[in-house]
Amino acid sequence: MPTSPLPPQLRDAQATDAPDIGAALLDSRVAAHYGLVSDAHDAHSTGLEQLQWMAELQASGQGWWQVIVSADGALLGAVGAYERDDDGDSAELGFWLRPECWHRGLMRRALALFVPRAFERLRLHSLVAYVEPANQASQRLLQVCGFQYEGLLRECTRRPSGYVSLQRYSLLQHELCKLG
Repeated sequence: MPTSPLPPQLRDAQATDAPDIGAALLDSRVAAHYGLVSDAHDAHSTGLEQLQWMAELQASGQGWWQVIVSADGALLGAVGAYERDDDGDSAELGFWLRPECWHRGLMRRALALFVPRAFERLRLHSLVAYVEPANQASQRLLQVCGFQYEGLLRECTRRPSGYVSLQRYSLLQHELCKLG
């Protein structure tokens, strides 16, 4: 994996990204936090499912995802907004990184690039993120990026291991100046 000091770059996903996306999402360390629901069992098929989902979100105006790449083009992760709610002009924030990229500040820099663009592109008033209580790294990341903790949703979603609670964070459009 490249260790270039250059900041990550964002771009729309391409069909050739499918195997890398799938391999990352099937990694148990990523899957533990991402909450992937998939019928696929191999990296290529999983990646293709994700690419199709991203394309459908974008075509419907309900979301937008980009992949995070290094200066040499290696896929590091992805960040996106999805499930846009027209009543509140809100969407959910999702993100993941390959484990070898964790704790290097890459996602903080990627969010600083992506979030303002997502607000503009999707015409959002707010962006919300849901994080499992054990995922302290993502909680710290969101707080550093200006997201406000709103509370705990108790056993609000089901995973293969059972029901899990989620913490809710949000960022309002007029708080974008805090991002970074």
